[in-house]
Amino acid sequence: MLHLTENFEPTKARDETFSSLLEIFNKIERMINYLMDKRRDDAGWLGVLAGVLVWFFGVVGLFVVNLFADMYATKYFIEHPGSNLVYLGALLALSVPIGLMTYFYAKKQYTKEYIPWKNTLDGLRKRLTENKAEEASILEKTLQLIDQTSAWLPNLMRYKSEEALTYGFVAFLLAALVIASSPLGMPIAALIGVIVWLYFRYEKRKETDQQIKELKAWRRRFEEGKGSFLKRRSS
Repeated sequence: MLHLTENFEPTKARDETFSSLLEIFNKIERMINYLMDKRRDDAGWLGVLAGVLVWFFGVVGLFVVNLFADMYATKYFIEHPGSNLVYLGALLALSVPIGLMTYFYAKKQYTKEYIPWKNTLDGLRKRLTENKAEEASILEKTLQLIDQTSAWLPNLMRYKSEEALTYGFVAFLLAALVIASSPLGMPIAALIGVIVWLYFRYEKRKETDQQIKELKAWRRRFEEGKGSFLKRRSS
């Protein structure tokens, strides 16, 4: 009976440790996916900017030609009806692929730092679910993941702040549309936007602070778990 109890206690402790590992893996995965989605959004905006810049420089080029060539561009378009549509079509044909290439290149560059950690996380979860994690290295890898997640927290806070600002701006626009006819419409809309922004900034910061506390608590738990895990293996 004593022998069964001695075997049961390490097994129970191991199961609790593995359950905790799966929980922290899920939290880290959500953070990685969130950051990767935000970086893809950044790449998307960069692609849009690249496409817009093609149009911008194409139009500016016409003004430059007119300025230094005695209105040559304007005269050409007047003398050749429909050529302006051809020119705009050419700009469109150029801006779309440039924007797409910029987007795909930026997306690859922006997300590549997260890919190895995501693969590591998937590998650890697979080993855990297949009961192939009977080794201290899985706890060591988990601690590395937690440390790396802590390094991503400034980016997480920045994106959360941007989200709060976006909510405030949207609230301002909606309020401005509803009460634009009022003499105090714009000041009230601005006040509503600021209130919404401050509220969500507070909520996002509180959410991030909670994640920081959780990460620190998880790290302490796994540091202790690593020590007890090694003791059980050496006994």
